This record gives sequence, C-alpha cells and structure tokens, in this order.
Amino acid sequence: MRVLRVCETGGKLEVGSGFLPYREAREKGPGDVIPATSFWLARLRTGELPDLAACGAHLIVVLSGEVRVTPRAHDPFLLGPGDVVAADVRSSRAVDYSWPNDAWLMFVLTPGWLPAVGDNQARPDPFRRPGRPLLTWIYDDKGSSRSEPFRWPTRMLPIPPTDAWVASLGAFVTRRDYGDGAYAEGVWHNGPRPQLGITLNGCGESETGDGTLTRPYAGDVAFIDDVNGDGHVTRGQGDRWMLFVTVAPGHLVLQPEH
Repeated sequence: MRVLRVCETGGKLEVGSGFLPYREAREKGPGDVIPATSFWLARLRTGELPDLAACGAHLIVVLSGEVRVTPRAHDPFLLGPGDVVAADVRSSRAVDYSWPNDAWLMFVLTPGWLPAVGDNQARPDPFRRPGRPLLTWIYDDKGSSRSEPFRWPTRMLPIPPTDAWVASLGAFVTRRDYGDGAYAEGVWHNGPRPQLGITLNGCGESETGDGTLTRPYAGDVAFIDDVNGDGHVTRGQGDRWMLFVTVAPGHLVLQPEH
C-alpha cells in the first residue's frame, strides 16, 4: 500500500508520501475522519480521465491495473491495486496519468483535506488479484445477508461533474495485522451504516448468510449495506488496511438479482 501525496503551492508541486490516519479495525470510531463528500467509480482507458484540477483535494484509489503517475517536473511513480493518490492541484494537467489497457479507479472528493506527510509503513502485501477488481454488494434480505456482484447503477463514463457524484458523509481507514497464517476468525456483525469497504492491503474472507464466500484482495470493493438482520462475518489475513467511504442515505440504490 502506497500513498502518493501531491500538493500544489504557489505553482510548485510538493510530492512525497502521505500518511493516512487510521484506527485499529476492532475499535469503534467516527465515520468522517476524512471529510469525504462524494465519490465515483470508473473503468477507464488512458485519455479518458478528465482534468481534475477543478476538483480541489481528492483521492484516487487504484483498484486494478498499473497506473503511471507523473507530477509535473518530477519522475514518474508506478502504482498498483490498493495504492492511493492524494492530490490538491490547481494547474491544468499538473499530474499526468497513464496505463496500458484498462484501469479501474475510485475517485473520492475530500475538500480542503490531504493526508499529512509521512508513511503508513504497511507490511509488503504478497496478495494481488489479476485483472478487474472484485466488486461485491452485501445486503440484508429479510433478516439474512446476501452477497451479489456490485454493479454501478448508472453509466460510469463519461465521468460526470462532481455535483452528480454519489454523496458521502465521510471516510475513515482501519488497520489490523492478522499475520500470514490462515484466515483469522471473525464475528458476525452488521455494517454500522451503508459504506464502501475498499481493501488497500492484505486480504480477507467475507461470508454472508446465504453461504457465499468472497475473498477480497487489494483493490477490491464491497458495498456493505446490511445494517439490519444477522449481518456477515469477515476473516482477515496479512497486514489488512481498509478505506471505508460512507454512503449518504438514498444515494446508492441497487436492485437485487431476481
């Protein structure tokens, strides 16, 4: 897991590592440590990414692919699934992004906020999913949870103006090092609120009441929507870091499979 921090001050880019604030995964806490206001998911080819200078501070989470990030007047950085760009730039095309074939990216607006300079020092992650990310919807069905593929409810492209993105009430990061043995046992629980859970490092195993098992790796996304019912269980492995992005009520409505 790498966090690349890019901040423009007086026309010059300050580029370095960023430190995501986090809490231990078993600790309860606020859902708005990171002041996220909206987000968007997209699968893009090089050249389809709009200029983000007008967006203000934002995060780009790489979900799949190898993304070459080149801040103006700096050497390029190569980022992969689970890596994050935290940027606040004002100049058009201050940062260039390119990749072969497709890349899945999650965009999160964080007005006025960038992580502090630093390094989270996540243990190197040996787990990588080839190809597209695993996108899962976990929801309650009459008291028992179900897992289904998470399908974005509208067209992903072209990326719309930010006022049309899905609204968020904030975001936060958790971490727990489970070691590199078998999956550590978890407990059945509900999501505290509708939220996206994006794996940044490590891996897990999620089980829902219908018996479905999914194994998220870095770059995989779960829409955790089972705030009622018996809930789900998650088992961890490795140094697991998660970015949770809350979903404002009624702003990401999906239809179950029939």
